Amino acid sequence: MTPRLTLATATLALACLSGPVLAGPQGASHAAACVAALKAQEADLAASVKAGEPHEPVLIKVVRSGIAIIGTQYLAGLREGEARELLKAAEHDFQALAPEDAQLRQSTCLQEGEALYSKASPLEQSLISTAAQRRVKRLTTSG
Repeated sequence: MTPRLTLATATLALACLSGPVLAGPQGASHAAACVAALKAQEADLAASVKAGEPHEPVLIKVVRSGIAIIGTQYLAGLREGEARELLKAAEHDFQALAPEDAQLRQSTCLQEGEALYSKASPLEQSLISTAAQRRVKRLTTSG
């Protein structure tokens, strides 16, 4: 499955979420900060899974949360080019955080993503979970 198709699936899955959507520039910046934090956590967890540690359930949860957060922003009108710019800046900012602040952000963003996921219908949750499992497979089986 291509990344665009995965994004389309995630966006479709989130189309009917009943929870509030963080819209506009402030919401998009916050979402980018969360996605950057979750991507960093995702990378660490994927490396540990590749090394044989049993962290795949946590990795799936982190990836699933990121998909939920990204989807809400695309539904709010964020475009791919703008999203990439925001994410690049957020990743740079995340790297500058003190370890305690980075962990706090990851924890908070994981909770936000899981709350979005929990508000989805069973069908939407299934679509999000499937997209997350595909991403985890790519993360843990690639070079």
